Amino acid sequence: MWAAFYLEIVIGIPLREFGIVPRTLHGLVGIFVAPLLHGDILHLISNTIPLLFLGVVLFFFYNKIGGAVFFRAYFWTNALVWLFARPANHIGASGVVYSLAFFLIFFGIFRRDFLSLFISVVVIILYGSVFYGVLPTDPRVSWESHFAGALVGIGSAITFSNKKTVS
Repeated sequence: MWAAFYLEIVIGIPLREFGIVPRTLHGLVGIFVAPLLHGDILHLISNTIPLLFLGVVLFFFYNKIGGAVFFRAYFWTNALVWLFARPANHIGASGVVYSLAFFLIFFGIFRRDFLSLFISVVVIILYGSVFYGVLPTDPRVSWESHFAGALVGIGSAITFSNKKTVS
C-alpha cells in the first residue's frame, strides 16, 4: 500500500484509475489492486493501522486458517464490490479491514472458546465502530466495501468456527 502510494504521489503515476469500477471490464483489475490504492495519506494511515493490528491478531492466534481468511477478505470482498456496488471508483483497504474485524468478532461468538471470545471483545472495544461503517453515510466513502467485507468476515467466521484446528 505504501509503495503504491509512493509511486502515485511522489513519482506521479496515476494508479487510482485502477480501482474497482463495478461491472466494467476495466474495473476487474481493481479486484486485485484496489486495496493497495488510497486517496490521500490520511486514508492510507487509517487503513494501515487496523490492517496491521487485525492481521497480526489473525495470523498469530489463528495461523492455520489465517491465510484462507485473509484471501477471502481480500478477494471475495472486492469481487462483491465489483458485482454489486454503485458505479464509482472504489479504492482502499477498508473492505479488507472490515472483513478481518467482522471475522475476529464473530469467530469468537460462533466458536465459544475463551481465547476467541476474548479476542472478539478486544476487537469490539477497539473497532466496534465498524458496525456503523456499513451504512451509507458519506457519498465519498465506499460503504459497499465495508458491507461486503462484513459479509465475507461473518461468512468466514461461520465456515471456520466448525474446524477442529485453527491455531
